[in-house]
Amino acid sequence: MSRSYRKPLRYYPLFVNIEGRTCLVVGGGAVGERKVKSLLSHGARVRLIARELTPWLDSECSTGSVLLSGREYDKSHLDGVALAFSATSDEALNRRVSEDAGALGIWCNMASDPELGSLVVPSLVQRGPLSIAVSTSGLSPALARRIRIKIEEEFGPEWEFFILFLGELRKLFKSRNIEGRDSSRIFSELAAHPVPEWLKQGDGKRAFEKVSEICAPLTGADELRPLWDKLWKPFFS
Repeated sequence: MSRSYRKPLRYYPLFVNIEGRTCLVVGGGAVGERKVKSLLSHGARVRLIARELTPWLDSECSTGSVLLSGREYDKSHLDGVALAFSATSDEALNRRVSEDAGALGIWCNMASDPELGSLVVPSLVQRGPLSIAVSTSGLSPALARRIRIKIEEEFGPEWEFFILFLGELRKLFKSRNIEGRDSSRIFSELAAHPVPEWLKQGDGKRAFEKVSEICAPLTGADELRPLWDKLWKPFFS
């Protein structure tokens, strides 16, 4: 007896800037709290609809960090919303929020049945400006978390330090009108060397010497050292 097989949805990976944008979360339990925390950490304005609240959400609503717009969901709560998150234990309600959002062209994450929404939230590894997203297209969030943990073990704070340093180096080059082929070659060579691995091993001296050697055609160690030291203390002191 043959069984029909439906291929999983293929989600388009995308990083979006939600700073200052209004996002709707329906549901004030543990799942809703996680959604709200993540949205706030990325600068969103959160509109919350919930019959009950976790202690943390109750506190955030009391201080005005989160806007509690009602206890019962209504389609009008989607007005002016950039993203919607339906995070209740009521599957029918979750489906209604998702359908309403879809009708208005609003991306919606549906907690109970991710494949019925239009947006899945990946398991995320963040090291400052470095973001690594892991998704199983909603098929197994638990496995996505397991993969995320393995990635976290490999990409530690040394990667955040190195990326921030490269950002400072780019600013230095721009201030001296060093752009184009010369700077691109330097950054490509820096990226090709295991500088973060050396930092993880505690060999900061070797890492700095190699960076200085690569940058020597454009700038000297005397200019690089202040940039390096400024970032060094928060990570390795």
